[in-house]
Amino acid sequence: MSAQRRWPLHGLRRLFRGAAPDVVGLLVAQGDISVSATAAFLEWSKGGDGAAALTMLESQADQARRTLLAALRSALATPIDQEDVYILSERCDRVVNAVRDIAVEAEALAWKPDRHAALMAGHLHDGMTALVDGFAKLRHDFDGAGVAADQARAQARTVVGRYRDAIAEIYRSDDLQAAVIARELYRPYARAADRLEAVADRLWYVVLADV
Repeated sequence: MSAQRRWPLHGLRRLFRGAAPDVVGLLVAQGDISVSATAAFLEWSKGGDGAAALTMLESQADQARRTLLAALRSALATPIDQEDVYILSERCDRVVNAVRDIAVEAEALAWKPDRHAALMAGHLHDGMTALVDGFAKLRHDFDGAGVAADQARAQARTVVGRYRDAIAEIYRSDDLQAAVIARELYRPYARAADRLEAVADRLWYVVLADV
């Protein structure tokens, strides 16, 4: 009987422990590493150095994501839906993986990024920065989070426009082999932008779900 009397208190303790993890804060922490990764990718895209830093940041982002997922497992209540936190985290991870893969592949092909690459990388970085600002606003300013999602989407679409400009220019070049290699490296920038826009779309979904 005494053991039965302890169950309600034990259940309350589990509830308070489960509600404790700051999953939005952990999402922002993962996002901050993602911003650092896109900043490193921008620097690489300006000069072709620093792929090792990208690999290190990708590993740190993975660890931050694992920490967030562990918190989601232990939390019985979260300020936004657990599925939404999971998807935002997973889609951010895809962006970081994409930019890391671009640098690794470029080094394997001995390709040096050019001004088109630098412009596209700049918009990717600005878009990721806007997204993480939107994540932070999920604590208190859902309207602001929606604005941040729109900003990130606009940056992603600008990357796609820059990609088209780059393709048009390289095919006017006399060096066909260089044009083909550049096209293969430009294309992943556009795919990374698609992944960035997917994060923005999910962030807007979270904002709308709060209405």
